Amino acid sequence: MPTCIECGAAVASLYTEYSKGNIRLTQCTECHQFADRYVEHDAVLIFIDMMLHKPQVYRHLLFNKSSFQARGLSPSVVKLTILLILFDVNTKWFRLEKMDPDEQPAFFYNQPFYLQYCCILFLSVAEFWTFYLGVQLAYQWLFTDSAASRRPSSSFVPLVVSSFGKLLTILIVIWNYSDAHYSWMLNVLVFSSNIIALASKCLYCCCRGVLVRD
Repeated sequence: MPTCIECGAAVASLYTEYSKGNIRLTQCTECHQFADRYVEHDAVLIFIDMMLHKPQVYRHLLFNKSSFQARGLSPSVVKLTILLILFDVNTKWFRLEKMDPDEQPAFFYNQPFYLQYCCILFLSVAEFWTFYLGVQLAYQWLFTDSAASRRPSSSFVPLVVSSFGKLLTILIVIWNYSDAHYSWMLNVLVFSSNIIALASKCLYCCCRGVLVRD
């Protein structure tokens, strides 16, 4: 059942469609606000609100967006995960290429092209899954009474969706920066977005006794 992004109450529907392109947003009976105003927003406005760390936009994506509501891991989440890892590989490779050969690890610099790529890919995958497992263990420890906390996708989907900032690191490669001076700012953006998304899905629902729907 759809969820109000303002108060978390369940609603029968997000909007009523009178004709094609003519809809009326549903008003929540609990908080008397529109249940999900992002239904009428385009992708650009949604992305801007994600950059602004608005919890409502994450509730819209995690609770009311059909592409993220498949039981387990939806194809959209899997594709986004692969894309994030590949972007991270390209960024790591770019930074290594900008290093002096004397500063590069000897085992990496002396290897053929495909082994270098496999090595960086392995490091990116290991880094991603280590961070996810740490978050999942912390989530289970905080919400021991919630059955939803034991579902791997309960923390995986918010982490993947809120890691959109990693896609911006490709700008460093496109613009051919000699040094990634400001890359740490993107890491801060991703980390803070992770916190907002996890709070939106975990704290917002579990503290009210609402089952997290995966």
